[in-house]
Amino acid sequence: MLLDRLLTKCSEHLSIFAAPVLLEHEYDLDPETCESVVDVVRQHVPYVCLDLPHIWTSWVKGLLLQADEVIITAAPDLANLRNAKNIVDLLKSARQNDKPPHLVLNTTNMPKRPEIGIRDFEQALDVKVTADVEFDPETFGQAANNGQMIEELNPKAKAAPLLRDIAMTIANRQEVRPEKKSTLAFLERLNFSRK
Repeated sequence: MLLDRLLTKCSEHLSIFAAPVLLEHEYDLDPETCESVVDVVRQHVPYVCLDLPHIWTSWVKGLLLQADEVIITAAPDLANLRNAKNIVDLLKSARQNDKPPHLVLNTTNMPKRPEIGIRDFEQALDVKVTADVEFDPETFGQAANNGQMIEELNPKAKAAPLLRDIAMTIANRQEVRPEKKSTLAFLERLNFSRK
């Protein structure tokens, strides 16, 4: 019951257990407490996705090392490449028998910004890019201001199918798309019905 009260239901298949929004208290988290909370959530839902902050603490490291799948999201610049490389190296040394992390390059093709290319990023990390999410401030800004997911705001946005594909990859599922009927099959049926 406590978990149900703490979760914010966004849709039929998505609930969010959000971080505290008040800054009156400090939220230094104990690694064991984080693991306990994640274990409780795992017992009640089929998939748990953690959006870890861009800080390096013992609880972030612990949760990262225990994750079944890891997605590293990075902007195509040197600082992000360095941070991604550190995480990849940590995962390779601590989880030698696991799959490599997924790499998502975010805000690529930003006008007037020098970028590290996809191939260079892949080569430096020895990880293939799972998705390349292009710079789209209008869509992402509007979704953030409205508190909506990209696909909910604009299913035809360039990022929508990329985000859907990432989710399907992580869940080890494939999207079932309705079969398109060919014109030839239609004509054959039409011809058959005339006989």
